Amino acid sequence: MSEIEHDYHTPRKCEKCGSEMKLIGRLPRRLQHPARTVFRCAGCDNVVQE
Repeated sequence: MSEIEHDYHTPRKCEKCGSEMKLIGRLPRRLQHPARTVFRCAGCDNVVQE
């Protein structure tokens, strides 16, 4: 597995509250923008992308 690829089956913890985050979806690569993976926290509704 390269450093760009991640294992999205392992639970991800929220940086704000420590609750488990849920994988919402993946945005494909478009033109000069890289592919994105979006997560949402079940506890505080924090949304992050990587």
